[in-house]
Parts: sequence; C-alpha cells; structure tokens
Amino acid sequence: MSQLVVTSYGDPRESVSLERAPSLLLGTNDILVEMEAAPVNPSDFLLVRGGYGVRPQLPTPVGGEGVGRVVDAGGAAGTPLVGRRVVILPTYEQGTWADKVATSYRNVVAVREDADPLQLAMLPINPATAYLLLHKYAELAAGDWVGLNAANSVVGRWIIALARLQGLKTLNIVRREAAAQIVRDAGGDRVIVAGDDLPAQIAGALDGAELALVLDATAGPIVADLAGALRFRGVIVTYAFVTDIPPAVRAHDLIFKEITHTGFWVHNWLRHAPRAEIEQTYRTLSDLVADGVVSVPVDATYRLDDYREAFEHEMTPGHTGKILFTFA
Repeated sequence: MSQLVVTSYGDPRESVSLERAPSLLLGTNDILVEMEAAPVNPSDFLLVRGGYGVRPQLPTPVGGEGVGRVVDAGGAAGTPLVGRRVVILPTYEQGTWADKVATSYRNVVAVREDADPLQLAMLPINPATAYLLLHKYAELAAGDWVGLNAANSVVGRWIIALARLQGLKTLNIVRREAAAQIVRDAGGDRVIVAGDDLPAQIAGALDGAELALVLDATAGPIVADLAGALRFRGVIVTYAFVTDIPPAVRAHDLIFKEITHTGFWVHNWLRHAPRAEIEQTYRTLSDLVADGVVSVPVDATYRLDDYREAFEHEMTPGHTGKILFTFA
C-alpha cells in the first residue's frame, strides 16, 4: 500500500513523504477500506504544521477524511460493512491520504452508493460542520437571519444551501468582490464586501432585521460588528480562524443583549455525540449529495504520487474549488 506520512512538523511540502508499506494487519474491530477519494484541507496542513487541536506522535499518516469501499474485516463487528461504501470520519486515528486505510469500524459511516464519490469524500468535515452549526446552537425559525464571515468558503457555501432548505436568510461577509460573486451564485441572500464602515453596511443590508445566529470562521475584530447586529440572546459560534487575534465581542452586547459566544470543532462532536446522531447526520448529508441538492466545486484531482503538485495547488491563492486525491 501507499500512504502519505508526516515525518516532522512544518511546511507540508517538506514535512510529508510518500511511503510504501506492506499489507495492513487488522485488529478484531478493524476494517480495511480501499479508498476512492480524499480531500486536501487547510485543517490537514494546520495539523502538519503542528498548530491543530490534535498533535499526533510522529511519524503519523495524514489526511482527515475520505470515502472508500470496505474490502475486509478483522472480526465479526466489521463484517456487515464489507462491500459497503463508507465515509471515514475525521477522528485522526488514521490517515486517509492512502490507497488503503485500516481503521476501527466505528470510524466510518455507510453512505449512498449512487452519489458522486468526490462529493461524498468531502462530507465528514465541512458539510457536517455547516449542518451542526445550524442545528445545535440556536432555535431558528423560517425567516430568521444567519450572519457568517468567510461566506465563500466551502463551509460557507454549505451553510447557505442548508439555510435555504430551512427557510432561513443569510447575511454573508466576504473580503473581495470576486468572492462576493461566488456567494451570490451560491444563493446568499445579502452579500457584503467588508469596507471601512462594516456596521453601517450590515445595518443597511438587514434593513431593520436582526441576526439570530452568527457563524464565525475568521476570528478577529469583524466578530464584534456581527455581534452588534444580533438579537437579544443571539448566539455566536466560532468554528475556524485565520488570525491569532481573538474574536472580539463588545461587553455592551454581551451584557445588555445576553449574547452567547461558544466554539465548535467537529472532532469534539465525534468524540461526544451519540452514535445514532452521528450516523443520522452523515446519512442526511449523503442523501442531499446523492439527490443533487448540494455540491461543492472541484478544482482538480491528483494521484497520490503527485502529492507535491496537489499541495502547491492547495496553497496557491485564487482557486475556488476543492483539491482531492483520487485512487484507481
């Protein structure tokens, strides 16, 4: 088998290498997954650099999510999955940048056979995050407004699509006009290119309405401007960051509007959620992909041998779709 392995924490172009390994040995609870596709994510690079929420002992296989077919099981627990297509969950107990992956049967969920494998490969992190952000933190009703920054990101586009299915409206913040067009094409209700007076831009876009929920993917001072538009007892959820500047919320808003500000990481959800909830979430997302309700643009696919080209592509600004490894 072939797999990508982190040998030292640092620049992915220097810290990851391709290794050939003998056949994998399966434990009693293990299954063997023959991979179809696995995305390259910014969170993977953050892990390689040593800045993620988990820091495995090195060397370690890398790749957080993917899709494949179960071809063997080490014991009775995994036998019912043999022959099934599954998504591998981002528990970071295994690496998905490999042509074959051995993992516990509990680290996978069976998904639809009639869906695009590239779209299925991208389900475990970003779509699950978007789905849970809209369902776990606020009581939302049709017509409510959800504010989000980095709205042109993959998570942002999933939030927009899922919000529309729920009858919610989205106020979307981006940093440049090209990104604004991506969000408009995705169905965002109001799109703002952040300027010098963002609070006035937000107020004008909402036209007297208030936000029920703010979904923050950047941290930094922009969060305060969105918080200022929240309704009484509105909620802010920070789920990603592009800066080490803390997500600012004014004490005035925290105290007088009793705003709640919390964080979300899909890894924590996987560790603590009931198994039934995890399976239902991914089956719901699998159905949406299979039925063509939601899809994410793909910029390019690469063979595992071409991982350096894949990394350069992912790290080059300007691409609007996802980069994935695919396996014959």
